[in-house]
Amino acid sequence: MGIGLSGQPDFVIPGQRVNLRTLVESDLADYERWYTHDYKAWEFDAPYLGHGLGKTLENRRKWLDGDRQPPFRRLEIETKEHRHIGWVNIYRVTAVDVHMTEAGIDIIEDEMWNQGLGTEALRLWVDYVFEAHNLARLGVATWSGNPRMVRVAEKVGLQVEGRIRNGCEVKGRFYDRIKLGVLRSEWEAGRKSRTEA
Repeated sequence: MGIGLSGQPDFVIPGQRVNLRTLVESDLADYERWYTHDYKAWEFDAPYLGHGLGKTLENRRKWLDGDRQPPFRRLEIETKEHRHIGWVNIYRVTAVDVHMTEAGIDIIEDEMWNQGLGTEALRLWVDYVFEAHNLARLGVATWSGNPRMVRVAEKVGLQVEGRIRNGCEVKGRFYDRIKLGVLRSEWEAGRKSRTEA
């Protein structure tokens, strides 16, 4: 089971089955557990880059001790029962090119997979990012060893924009890197059709 909340989040985006919210102190215990145990997520979340608990916890603690003003570059994913199951984030590929901003999502708890929670969380996040930032485009970067991420991104309205063949190596095998993206105009049209349905 997830760790109970020791405080209230500063900001919440409510969904039907998940909420996105700001970090709370008790989430740090989840991060320690996630990064020190084997979860399926680590097989698919850019395993060619590696993952490190130390830097992750340092960054989360800095955020808790900081100003915590929106717009947020990262939010936590929780179920409607307040179980902390992962996170969403954005990052800029280059500091000077805001329109190359990319979104990421991780649901770490294995038993929460294949229920549509990631699709809902990413949709809520893409909506928030476009509302909070003046972006012409938002992207997602993944690899051919993670077809679930491609499907989730496509369900949310992103389309494959490019494929870098043999762009990464995992366990001695080469995979393609895949870039997906959605333009603001496409996002606006998709959101309008969702609200009219």
